[in-house]
Amino acid sequence: MTRENSSKHSKDHDIPDKQRALVLQGGGALGAYEAGVLGVLCKKLAEENDVRRDELLFDIVAGTSIGAMNAAIFVSQFLETRNWNKAAEKLQKFWLDQLAVKDMDISEISKPWYDHWKKRDEPATTASPEEARRYFSVERLLLDQVGNNMYYLSENLMDKRFFDNLYQENGPNTDNCDCKDPNCKKPNFVNNFWPVHSTKPLQESIEKYANLPISTDYKDNQPRLLIFSVDVAEGVTVTFDSYPKAGGLRKSAYGKFNKIVIDYNQGIEIEHVMASGTVPEFYKYAKVPIHTKDKQANEDSTSNQKKVNENNKEIRYFFDGGWLSNTPFRELLTAHQDYWKNKTNEGKIPDLDVYIVNVNPSKYGGDKLREDHDGVKERANDIIYSDRTSHYDEKMAHLITTYANLCNKLKKLVKDKKNEVVDKELEKLLATEIDNGDDIIPRTYGDLLSNAFNLSVVMRVERAGYVNNISNKTGDLTFETINKLINEGRCDACFTIIEKSINDLKRDDDEKKKLIDELNLAWQNLRDKDYEDNNSQTFYKLTEFIKKIKNEKKLVMFTNELLSIIN
Repeated sequence: MTRENSSKHSKDHDIPDKQRALVLQGGGALGAYEAGVLGVLCKKLAEENDVRRDELLFDIVAGTSIGAMNAAIFVSQFLETRNWNKAAEKLQKFWLDQLAVKDMDISEISKPWYDHWKKRDEPATTASPEEARRYFSVERLLLDQVGNNMYYLSENLMDKRFFDNLYQENGPNTDNCDCKDPNCKKPNFVNNFWPVHSTKPLQESIEKYANLPISTDYKDNQPRLLIFSVDVAEGVTVTFDSYPKAGGLRKSAYGKFNKIVIDYNQGIEIEHVMASGTVPEFYKYAKVPIHTKDKQANEDSTSNQKKVNENNKEIRYFFDGGWLSNTPFRELLTAHQDYWKNKTNEGKIPDLDVYIVNVNPSKYGGDKLREDHDGVKERANDIIYSDRTSHYDEKMAHLITTYANLCNKLKKLVKDKKNEVVDKELEKLLATEIDNGDDIIPRTYGDLLSNAFNLSVVMRVERAGYVNNISNKTGDLTFETINKLINEGRCDACFTIIEKSINDLKRDDDEKKKLIDELNLAWQNLRDKDYEDNNSQTFYKLTEFIKKIKNEKKLVMFTNELLSIIN
């Protein structure tokens, strides 16, 4: 792939032949992994494609949940510096300097584990010291014992619908045997309290690194930012777009016949970014005004601000976009098509290269599954939030394009025969409107042909680390873990780029397979050691690997970069 293919424009110097998109998955603290991946990806794509400092390395940056927050910071920093590498460095600083919690003491809360670990009573099941550090660190954070810049416990709400958080009975009882007070109460251990957290620290953290609102435009050579959230009442994914629509306004229209419209002509606001990452139950619903002029910050539930009327028609309620689409690949393709089909470009839609960063592993990387409670929860979370649809969507996109190409060839074949009767029938058929569901914009069979585009490249960098993982890993904000996640992202990005480069080589398939197998042995060895190459086995395997690719300059360069990260 060359930069010429990536940015080359058509004869009218307006419509590109191809664009490049980045998709960032949601996953809480695992977003630090994305920052590590981008640090490598930006550098490598720029070198590979000879991108000048101010050119668009990514034409589109799309994200859900923490991926949306990373995307907003990444795009904002590029707009400020016009330098992709600096934008990636700034994103890493956001995680290391702003969100990471340093010097957390877990000695008291982890004592029961430590007593067992010291005795090695159950060596087969007792967590490792690193795993315990992560587990109990998250417990301290969730218990609000340690402050952080992502959230805080704002209130414990009593249940006012079923009232099952009241005490059960008065007087001495089995739970209060020593109580002499006749008013002693037996606790209700159902404990239906709702611990509600505030997003205020995270919002303030993002605003330190992202200049919002973000409004961009293709004609100004600016990247497009796409952010996805879930409208709670409608139960649909909503796209917030930094590019203006065909009429020149920025807005999101959805629901039956697109009757629900949220306008934000000044650009994507902090409310839209926060709505994408408002985890249900952990937070209250995010409130997004349908008009920019009505904008008001999501109020902290403990504040004395005037409450918004629950039936206010000017407010829509949102929560985390990951609940419907944690890897918003399909939404990206739809947004790409919708934008260009409305341009004056004879229906041409640019082809697309897509780079996806997944923080939730689709497959388990170890030899033996964990069967303890925390292990079962962790694997369930991975499967729920992993990339479950993009592979299918990719196949369908290729299939649709193949059918469109076939139909266009048949159309040309008919035209070449110069049969006026057939030509008229064909034009009539292509102009026939098709059933378009709830979409109020009429479409024809001809539109299906002209709106097709090629997915030239789809590359996925997916986190596969499994050693010392815990079920609440998305909440581990400790500096040690954040730093390790960034390093994991850098390593996995290098491995993925090297693997793709091998597949692109003009070599025999068997030879390429042998090289990939050797590379994967080194990769697996690093994962098995939790990305700590203390015994230098991975380093040795990679140095041997370099000897076999010594004539492939780019491959050697990427592998040496990986070696420098490991060391």
